[in-house]
Amino acid sequence: MIATFAQMEANAVAERVASSRAHLLTSTRWGGGSPPFGYRTYAKDGARYLEINPKTAAIVREAARRVIDSESVNAICRDFEDRGLPAPADTYHRNKSGKDFLWYPRTLKGILTSPTLLGWKTRSEDVPGKKYKNRVLVHDQEGRPIRVAEAVLDQEVFDRLQDALARSSPPVAQRSATPKTPFLNVIKCGGCGKNLQLHTSRKRRKDGTYRVTEKVRCLSRVGSPACPGYVFQTGAEIVTPVLHMLVQAVGAEPVTRRVYVQRARARDESFPSQDVGGDHWRFVPVGTTFAERWQSMGVTDIGEDLVHAGITVRCHPRERGGHVLDIPEDFQERLAKFLR
Repeated sequence: MIATFAQMEANAVAERVASSRAHLLTSTRWGGGSPPFGYRTYAKDGARYLEINPKTAAIVREAARRVIDSESVNAICRDFEDRGLPAPADTYHRNKSGKDFLWYPRTLKGILTSPTLLGWKTRSEDVPGKKYKNRVLVHDQEGRPIRVAEAVLDQEVFDRLQDALARSSPPVAQRSATPKTPFLNVIKCGGCGKNLQLHTSRKRRKDGTYRVTEKVRCLSRVGSPACPGYVFQTGAEIVTPVLHMLVQAVGAEPVTRRVYVQRARARDESFPSQDVGGDHWRFVPVGTTFAERWQSMGVTDIGEDLVHAGITVRCHPRERGGHVLDIPEDFQERLAKFLR
């Protein structure tokens, strides 16, 4: 009997909670948690509501204007960090953690694509097959979107912003399979050890043309623990010195390939008598050195060789001692497994 009444009470509580959540979802009140970037909360009649935050809304409007002017989201994030503008997590949690948070392109793009900027109420919705969620509009019982605050961006600007973001993100099918970063997964930040990656920024000139800048940067954001945020010129500070170091270090070494030797073949005069025995792998020279092999290859193909061989380069600015090669003792055998 007691168990039955307890179950009935639990069901009643669950129904009240669900009803309360459903009412709150369609209400103009703020449901709690951190407000959307560009807004803040204020108290009224025992509840909290959203209003525009002048400081963070100005950041959103600047980012929107720059994206519409064809500047990349990555470049905008880097500029915001250099200027010390508060990131979303920094705005909400600094007082609790005592640390600075950073601008990430995915976060900024999520802010700029959210209909919350139009003052509409939104909720998170799972994206099938993806780990992230999208913000979608909440509608009332008559199917109309629910306005909870003034708009940070007007509808015309928001539409132009979405078009600009769509243009800056080409379809996956159109993206090149060739990595743009020279020696991708080979060059590492000498400060923190993470991969270096090519960053491209475009800034519109007054005459309507664009200035395109390419630099190789650390994947860690400036200010990350133990990382000084190294930046390098692509050709003069990465490609040229790395190629020179590789040729100096291993250019004269012979390139080998792996051959499977069977017992029957081991008796052939093509193989020394000491190889006679069970089936085994043998490393044999292909007749060229690494310098000769790389002379006819592009940077991307050389990078694949280095990845297979396990060779990495810890990159430091020249004033910090320059780059350092890390070459495993069995690099020839590692690469030989991939040569035919």
